[in-house]
Amino acid sequence: MMLTALAITPLTQIPLLLASPGLGWQFAIGAALFLQLACAGAAGTTQRTIRQVVTADGMQARMQAVSTWLTSGGRPVAALLAGGLGTWIGVRPTLVVGTCLLVVPLVVLYRSPLRGLKDMPGSPAVASPSVEAVTPPTPSGPIVPNPAVAVDARRDRSTEGGR
Repeated sequence: MMLTALAITPLTQIPLLLASPGLGWQFAIGAALFLQLACAGAAGTTQRTIRQVVTADGMQARMQAVSTWLTSGGRPVAALLAGGLGTWIGVRPTLVVGTCLLVVPLVVLYRSPLRGLKDMPGSPAVASPSVEAVTPPTPSGPIVPNPAVAVDARRDRSTEGGR
């Protein structure tokens, strides 16, 4: 699923690269963007599922935080670079460069071991915590629900010169 979605995504840029003014091109770009977002949803869901399956339970939050940080943090940098490149070489050549860059994830995934994955792998085993780590220590002595703190609010008048 991920390979198919990543293979279709660069193709959805073709109407944008060929577009000229007119209502027909607007519909073509809209349909291509719809297809591109559907592919992104399919690839992203599959990718997150695999990451969660292969990540130990205790590392799930960190894995998701790093993934979100990388993808969300990369967007402003990419926008800045695309704006600079568009100013330097023009809008259409920059769109061609962006379309070519959409092939990179497909090549990386195609060359990875995930390509041959037919079944979901098992989650890595995590040592379960010992009973001592789960059970809080019991205090020695009587248990007092909410012990009052003894506070002496009186002032020591011996240092005030006998007043």
